[in-house]
Amino acid sequence: MSHDHSKTSLFTHLKRDALAGTVTGVMAVPLSAGICLMSDYPIMTGLYTVILACIVGFITFLVRPGNYVGVPGVAAGLAPALALGVSTFGMENMPFVIALTATMQAIVWHYRLEGYILRLVPHYLVEGLLAGVGLKIALKFIPFLYLTEGATSLWLSSEQGMLILLSLSSFALFVFLYQSYKNSMPALSYFVVMATGIGLSYIFPLPMLSIESAPLHFALPLPNFGDGGPALIALTALEMVLFAAMLATIDIIEQVMSNVAIERLDPLNRQCDTNNSLLAIWISNLGATFFGGMTNLDGLAKSTTNAVAGAYTKVSNLFTAAVLLLVVLFPIVLGHMPKYALGIIMVYSGWKMIANLAHVRSDGKYPFLLAALCGLLVFQLGIFEGLLIVLAAHGTIHYLFQRRLGKSARDVMADFRRAFREHDLSHPETTDRPRCAILDSWLRALNEHNIDALLELYASDSVDVPAFSTRVRNGLQEIRDYYESLFQRDGFFAKDLGVSVSHLNGTEIDTALIGVGWREQGFEKTHMLRISCSISDNKILSLHTSVVPVDQPSPALAKNGKPTVYTT
Repeated sequence: MSHDHSKTSLFTHLKRDALAGTVTGVMAVPLSAGICLMSDYPIMTGLYTVILACIVGFITFLVRPGNYVGVPGVAAGLAPALALGVSTFGMENMPFVIALTATMQAIVWHYRLEGYILRLVPHYLVEGLLAGVGLKIALKFIPFLYLTEGATSLWLSSEQGMLILLSLSSFALFVFLYQSYKNSMPALSYFVVMATGIGLSYIFPLPMLSIESAPLHFALPLPNFGDGGPALIALTALEMVLFAAMLATIDIIEQVMSNVAIERLDPLNRQCDTNNSLLAIWISNLGATFFGGMTNLDGLAKSTTNAVAGAYTKVSNLFTAAVLLLVVLFPIVLGHMPKYALGIIMVYSGWKMIANLAHVRSDGKYPFLLAALCGLLVFQLGIFEGLLIVLAAHGTIHYLFQRRLGKSARDVMADFRRAFREHDLSHPETTDRPRCAILDSWLRALNEHNIDALLELYASDSVDVPAFSTRVRNGLQEIRDYYESLFQRDGFFAKDLGVSVSHLNGTEIDTALIGVGWREQGFEKTHMLRISCSISDNKILSLHTSVVPVDQPSPALAKNGKPTVYTT
C-alpha cells in the first residue's frame, strides 16, 4: 500500500481502528501501572505519558509514518533504569535527564544515526539486556502473588494460602488464554484476569492497588544541583549526560526491534521506517518532561494487541488515549484492581523478556553466551554497568580474534571504521554524471523499486547475470522475475561508489562498483558489487554483477564513502 493511499484512506477503517484502540487501551492500563511501579513513578504520571505519546504518534503519523499499527507506551525495558535514575538524581531531576535523552534522540533522528548505534550494540546484546531487565521485573512482582496486608505470626496464614491458590490458578488461566488466543484475541487474558480480580475483590479481602494522587503540573525541565561546589555540579552533570545517553540508546534499539515485529503484524504488509518512529519518540519524550513524564516507545505487547484486534492505522492510538483519559478522570477504576492480578501480568511480561533469549540461539553459541552474560550482569550490576562491561568484553574478544588471524592492529581498526562507513550506503549522494546516463537511470530505478522503468533500459534480447541469483536471465521476462524477487528484500537500496566509462566499436562499457543493502530482522545488511554493463543505442545489452569479497574494501569507501568517477 503506497504512502499516499494510506493518507487518503485514513478514516476508511474508523470502526476497526476504534475497536482495536479501545481494546488496546483497556489492556494498557494494568501494563502501564505495573511499569510505573517498577520505575518508581506515580501511576498517573505514566498514564499522562502514554496519552501524550498516543496523540503525538498519531500527529507524526500524518506527516512521517514510522509504523502503521504500533501503540506507544512507557518502556518496560527502561523501568529499572528509570528507578535507578530516581534514586540517583532524585525525582526533581528526572525531567531534565529525560530532556537530555530526548535531545540526544532528536540528534540521532536528524542525522539518521540509528544505524551506527545498531552496529555498535549488536541485537543479541539488547536481547540479553532485556532478559536481565525481565528478571528484575519478575522478581519485583512475585511478592504480589502471595503477600497479604498486615503482619502475621504464622508462616502461612489462611489468607496467604487462599491468595497463593488464587494466584496460581489465575496465572495458569492467564497463560492458557494468552497462548491459546494470542493470534486472535491477545487481550483476552488481560481482560479475564482483571475482571476476575475486580469481581473477587468484592468477596475476599485481597490486597488492592493504591493510586497516588499526581495532579498534572507543568514546569520547565531544569536541573536542581543543590548546594554542591562547582566540581560536584560538574560531576553530577556528567553523570546525567551519560545516564541520558544510555536511556536514549536503549530506547532507540527497542524501537527498532519493535518495528521489526510490527512490520510483520501489519495487515497490509506496509514497511516501517524507524527514523520516522524516532521522530514521534523524541517529541513525546521532550513533551513529557514538562509534566515530569517518562520515556516511551511503541511497545510490542500493546502493538500486537492493536494489530490483532483489527487496527489499520494510527487512528487507533486516539482511542487508546481516550480509554486512558477515562481512567485518569475516574481513577477509582484502578483502585478496584487486586495486586495479585497486576502481579500476574507483570511476572508474565518479565518471563517473556527472559524467554526471548531463545531467539539468539540461531545466531550461534558465541552470541547466545554473550547475551546470557549480559543478562546476568544487567541483573546483578545494573543496565549501564552490565552493558558497558559486555561491550568491552565483546570488543576485546573481537580484537584478539582478528589479531590471531594475522591482522595488524591498524587493519582491525580499519575494518571497524569501514563497517561504520558502509552504513552510509543507505543515503545516496547525487552526482551529475552525463557520461553514464543509463547506469544513473538504472540506479535510480533500483532505489525507486520501479521494475517497468528498469525494463525500459534493457534491449529486448538482453542478458543479465545477477549477483543474487544462481542462473543467467535471458530476455525481459526472466529479468523482470529477478527484480521482483530482489525487491522483496526489505528496504532494498543501491548507491554508486565509483564508475569507469569506456567505448569500444560504438558500444559503451560501464564498469562500476556499487553498494546495495536491505534490512534483515531489523538490521541493515550491505554488500559491494562489481558491475560490467554493455550499452548500445541507449539500451543495456548485457549486465553482469558480482559480490566483492569482504576482505577487499573499495578505494571509493576509503574516501569518506563519496562516489568517484573515472573516465577513459
